[in-house]
Parts: sequence; structure tokens; C-alpha cells
Amino acid sequence: MNPLYLGTVRAALAAVIFTLAGNAIAEEGWLVSFEKAKEQAAKEGKPILMEFTGSDWCPPCKALHKNVLVKDVFKKEMPKHFVLLKLDNPRDKSKQTPEEIEQYKKLSKEYKITGVPSILLADTGGKVFYRTSGYGGQTAKVWVDDMVSKTAIPDALEDANAAKGLERAKLLDKALGLMGSDAASQRKEDINEIVTLDSKNKAGLKVKYEGILAATEIKDSLKAIMTGNRGAKPEDMIVKIDELIKDKSPKGEALQEVLFMKSNLYFRAKKMDEAEALLREAMKVAPDSKTGKRIPGILERFFSKKKAS
Repeated sequence: MNPLYLGTVRAALAAVIFTLAGNAIAEEGWLVSFEKAKEQAAKEGKPILMEFTGSDWCPPCKALHKNVLVKDVFKKEMPKHFVLLKLDNPRDKSKQTPEEIEQYKKLSKEYKITGVPSILLADTGGKVFYRTSGYGGQTAKVWVDDMVSKTAIPDALEDANAAKGLERAKLLDKALGLMGSDAASQRKEDINEIVTLDSKNKAGLKVKYEGILAATEIKDSLKAIMTGNRGAKPEDMIVKIDELIKDKSPKGEALQEVLFMKSNLYFRAKKMDEAEALLREAMKVAPDSKTGKRIPGILERFFSKKKAS
């Protein structure tokens, strides 16, 4: 047989196989079909980890892939705990089937995806119990350990649903603690219920969650300032944030978010001393918060060279 002809046949066959496989597997260990992921999750009794990504254009998505998703610890540990589902929205869609493209449109709307990378953990029916967006530069092991810890959330919620009164408030607090600070903006009904159930602050939960709600309100206000003043000079937005501080008098994590955003604006204005000072002040306010734990890495990455010079 003509070698050139044989090569052409092999190439065509490979293309067919790739197309057929496209509906099932994106890369080693990952599915690309939501329905197949649900089937496998039900069969294996595991939750689904969905990654909404923009693989060929989104810098944080590329960093997450490079630093976490292709590492040995991820490949070894995550399939033990999750069915992995990749939902990609690349600019180059030539390697995707029409079904995959349509599926992304449907699911990103259904799950209210506003940015990538977004990681959602869902039960076998696709009901989400945890979600997070972005990538903060964690090592693969830290990222994997954090995600695995979230598998305890459904049991914690089930325990809470079987309880009443202050005991229910404590169990809801446990579940929200497993979810992390992102839960504040996602489960406001649960938080309001905790505040009501511990109305006399016997368990310290009323004060705790009123603070969390205040921090969430501040975050929403900061977001409104940033989105409503696109194109404005950093100095002008700093004025807006100072007005917010005067109006709301934020404390704790709410104050930390404000200081963090002001630092970012000073950084954009190339006022490095002011940016660094605000970052350090923000870190002292709540060092154990999600933002507080990010700050040392930011200081090391962007300000250590300034000191060295």
C-alpha cells in the first residue's frame, strides 16, 4: 500500500477517534460531558468537580492548569474524591464538538458563571454545595487539600437540617466554615438564620455573622465603585473609597477589604510606598482571613525587590 495513502488514512482515523472521544474526555482524568459526569458520579458515589475555564486566553486559568491541574498530587488524589468535569470556553473552538460549545453556554448561564477559572463542587445531581473563582497562586498540594476538605460540606449540611435551635446554628456555622469566606455572598439565608437562632449571642455566632454580613456588604459596595467608575483615575476611585469608609465605618474583615482595594489603586497609580503601607495595615486587621493569608505572598512578589534596590 502506498505509504502516503496509509498515512492519510491513519490521520483521518485519528481525527475521527478524537472527535468521538471529544464528548467524553478532554484530557487524562477529565470528562467534558455533564451528563456522563453525573452518571459516573452516581455510579461511584462521588461529587463532581467542575472547572469552568478559558484555556487559551485566561491567564489565571493557565496558571491554575500549570501549577495545579497537571501536577502529580492532583492527578493522584483528586480522582479518588471527585469526578472531574472540564467546561472550557476557548477562543479556538476547532477542537470542540458543537455539543461541548452549546453545553458551556447552557451551564455557564445556569450556574451564573461571571468569571473564569471558576471551580464548582456539586452532588451527583449537579446541585452545587461549594464554589470559588480565581486562582490565588496556591501550591498544588495546598489547593488539593483545600478542595478535598470541602467534601465534608454535604454531611455537615445534612446534620444541620436534622437539628433545631442553637444546635442547628452551630452546625450551620460548621458547614459555612468548611465552605470558607466565599460562602458569605452565596448563603445569606443560612447566615441570617444563624443570627436569628443565636439572637442573644450565647454561642458568639450572632456577632460573628453580623460582621461577615457587613464585610459582604462592603465587598458589594467596592465592586459597585470599581464597575461604576471604569476608566476613572485611581486617585478618583480612592476618593470614592474614602467616602465609603466615612459612611460605613467598616471594621474587621470589612475594613481589610477596603484597605486592600485602596492598596491596589495606589499600586496602579505607581505610589508604591502608600500601596505597601496599606497592605501591611490590612494584613494586621485580619491575618487569618482569606485576604489576610494572600497578602504576604503579594508583599514578597511585588515589594521585596523594591527594598532590595
